[in-house]
Amino acid sequence: MSQPEHHDAPSHQAMTYADCRSADATVAGDAARDALRYLALLEAGGGLIWQADADGRIRAVPAVGHVGRAAISLMQGHGWLALFHPDDRFRFLLQAGRARRVGRAFEGRWRIGIPAGFWRWHRIRVVPLMNEDGRIHEWVGNALDIHERYLAEGQIAGSEARLRLALSAARMVAWEYDPEAGKSSRTDNSWTILGVAPDDFNGYIENMHPDDRAVFHAAYVKGGSMRVPELRYRHPDGRLLWLSSRGLERRDADGGRRIIGVTYDITDRKAAEEEAWRAANHDALTGLPNRACFLASLHQSVENNRNGGGGVALALLDYLDFKALDAALGHEGADALLRRTGVRLREKLGRDDVVARIGGDEFGVFLADAASAEEAIGVAQALAEALAEDIYQADHILTARVCVGLAWSSRREAEGETLFRHAQTALHAAKQSARRGAASIQLFDQELAQGVARRVGMAAQITRALAGHEIIPYYQPKIDLDSGLVCGFEALARWRHPERGVLTPAVFGSAFDMPELARDIGREMARQVLDDLRGWIDAGLAAGPVALNLAAADFGEGGLAWALPDMLVERAIPARYCAVEVTERVFLGEGGGAVAGALTYLDRAGIRIALDDFGTGYASLVHLKQFPVSEIKIDRSFIQNLETDAEDAAIVAALLGLARALSLDVTAEGVETEAQAAFLRDHHCEMAQGFLLGKPMGRECASALLTRQALDRSVSHRRKRVIDAATPGPVQPLLAGQG
Repeated sequence: MSQPEHHDAPSHQAMTYADCRSADATVAGDAARDALRYLALLEAGGGLIWQADADGRIRAVPAVGHVGRAAISLMQGHGWLALFHPDDRFRFLLQAGRARRVGRAFEGRWRIGIPAGFWRWHRIRVVPLMNEDGRIHEWVGNALDIHERYLAEGQIAGSEARLRLALSAARMVAWEYDPEAGKSSRTDNSWTILGVAPDDFNGYIENMHPDDRAVFHAAYVKGGSMRVPELRYRHPDGRLLWLSSRGLERRDADGGRRIIGVTYDITDRKAAEEEAWRAANHDALTGLPNRACFLASLHQSVENNRNGGGGVALALLDYLDFKALDAALGHEGADALLRRTGVRLREKLGRDDVVARIGGDEFGVFLADAASAEEAIGVAQALAEALAEDIYQADHILTARVCVGLAWSSRREAEGETLFRHAQTALHAAKQSARRGAASIQLFDQELAQGVARRVGMAAQITRALAGHEIIPYYQPKIDLDSGLVCGFEALARWRHPERGVLTPAVFGSAFDMPELARDIGREMARQVLDDLRGWIDAGLAAGPVALNLAAADFGEGGLAWALPDMLVERAIPARYCAVEVTERVFLGEGGGAVAGALTYLDRAGIRIALDDFGTGYASLVHLKQFPVSEIKIDRSFIQNLETDAEDAAIVAALLGLARALSLDVTAEGVETEAQAAFLRDHHCEMAQGFLLGKPMGRECASALLTRQALDRSVSHRRKRVIDAATPGPVQPLLAGQG
């Protein structure tokens, strides 16, 4: 047998040179691949890596990040400085210099430019490499692009800053509350707004008003959304705050409850609400409740005490002729009187009674305990006496008188609105009574109720009468006492009733107390009077000025006073043919403030203005000075006793002298005897009216009178005298059979 061949097996303990070279190459390859992977990872993350010598000259840029490879050549040496934002370059060099001196690494955030022309924020870290002797021989650095994160952090920081500012501006505290643990944490402004530490929950609760703590706890144990609309809170510095709190519940991963919400200071809002409520419900001048608040209190009091015994009463108080007091005292004096009234009423009333200023000079008093109507009348009399006073002016004394309208009801039957309505009716009656010199306190009763019903019924009848053209003018002539000729007419309203004949305002005068009806009557009267006047002018008849009586309602918006000039223009009637008569009640009634402007408007249009019933009013001389009056009409109350009453004769003589001094025309009213006419003529009174001279007459009679006067003048070719100046006689021939 042949012997087998022997081969040496490879040894694991020794390697050939080639094997060693192969192994080194493998290790180097792995390291190179690791380095490439690292560089690729840096590239993917936007990283920039560089190596620089001890003086900061860049020698190598292994990874360029967002800067791009095109910028490598720019970065060599000290070219890298150009990549820094101009505002950041100095800060970087300053920090690098400090790191060089101490031999330490440094880090920061700076903006680096990229080829696209944008600046991007990078986090840059630079590390020094030291020799054995401790000197820096090389710098290694990297820059990681953090632009998006930096902007996001900036937005978050800005949002947080704005939130803190908003919370402070709105006086709000944000919080998180753990209801199981009874712990909370609040934003730092808790110190400023609440006066307690952000984590001091017990202190927060202790500062709440005791009555509000239960409300707070009840709201925050129910789950879901929680809200405490308002609670009282005593700040440690002593201030009482009003707070409002609301929150929403969320659950943690372990199921624990967390309530996140806000608490905000609503003290200013509560103060504003209180002020707004007070302004809306109280009178600024007197501090008393106003009409709306008074009615609400009245209704609530009546409802709350309906089951009790006894009764309640409501009194409305109003000064008689307050407009005259206002004119005499001036606004400051009148305001002082109203303030004094509020004080006196409060002093005279019980704690449960309510006093209010209803409006203007009208006050309301609710008597919560009035056993009977007689007792309520006694209280009303005491109040009226307390308010009545003499006010001493420099040269005269003013008397302030109060009218009272009273309504009483048992508690069981009381109705707030009904009481107020009845008191208003009683007050209206009391004022009318006081102006006649009678009682100034009126209790609402069935007779008054019937009077109201009659007025309502009369209003309905007058409305139908206006629609049927049944309201017509009657003309009472004004006579020139020197010549006996008709020098004008006063137009008086009459109702031509289809069944009862011609009725005077004694029957339907209550219609003039209703503003809307009064305006309608005034318009209808003016329309017919001006049509008649146009006819007389066309017929060549000397009608003289025809006077229309204006009621208070005629001076309001859309009233006759404002429409009359246009009505004259429409009919081409010269303004000298028209006049208006106004009583002082118009100046002193509601809406009297509009009278001055309307009279000025009429005066500028050329329409004469006469002050009727002169001498009977409260401030007649004041009105002569304030308003453009052309004529005064002496009231019949001074004329009727002229022959027997020396005082009346002296007053009439004085009024005539006053009129001459002020260059005013004068008409005497109510002349019924020859002796009265003679006295007036002797004292140079120019014109007169009365049954002696001519009764009110319809348009046909007035036309006939004017026609007869024109014929007589034409025949005589001179002015016909009704009363001979040398031998005074009856003033009747011209007017015989008229009326």
